[in-house]
Amino acid sequence: MGQGDPFLEDLVRDTVNRDWLIISLMFLATAYVLVRLIYGKYWRRYRQAVIYNQEAQKLMVEKNVILLQTAFMLNILASLSMGLFLFIFLDHFGWSGFLPGKAAGWGLVSIFVMIVTSLKYVLVNLLGRSADKPAAAAMVNHHWLINYKNFGLFLLPVSAAAVFSNPQLNTLFIILGLVIIAFMLIINYIKAFTILFQHRISIYYGILYLCTLEILPVLILIKLVRFLLAH
Repeated sequence: MGQGDPFLEDLVRDTVNRDWLIISLMFLATAYVLVRLIYGKYWRRYRQAVIYNQEAQKLMVEKNVILLQTAFMLNILASLSMGLFLFIFLDHFGWSGFLPGKAAGWGLVSIFVMIVTSLKYVLVNLLGRSADKPAAAAMVNHHWLINYKNFGLFLLPVSAAAVFSNPQLNTLFIILGLVIIAFMLIINYIKAFTILFQHRISIYYGILYLCTLEILPVLILIKLVRFLLAH
């Protein structure tokens, strides 16, 4: 390395500071590979279910221990992957000051993601019961969780690219990750309203679903981040 080269010095410094991120990415990648090897059948079916609605319906009807184990593992890994990306996003823009450093911050963000997804699952069920349409609620939960499992995996290479790329490209990969999350949410909305229409559920519940389970958590998160940054 040429002495006095500021770009290379910044790149080396950035790599040293992000050693724990590299280890975290390797851990997640290894965990995904193990799930792929152990639960290969349902791994492939969950990938196919994103595109093929018929496969998604089969997975919803089918109930067995291996399927539940696969779903649980993929949900946990998706939460960890999304939590890592969000931590990288907050750290990149200097908004992670209220979080503990390194792996502890990743763990805290991942726990927050798990709590939000769990609350969404419960609230969808409650809305389904209030509308006397528990079957529709079960379908909504099933489909957005399929997307959740897959898009969590899709974020992993984006997070890796943001960590391993030079600082000038970090922002582009982080924006790409945000686009992936936004795309997942849009697909969730479309599928949810399609299910509501198929079950002849009032548009009132659709608006309630959108505001309560999607928009409100985002607004609360923004307010929380602003409050923590201000203090």
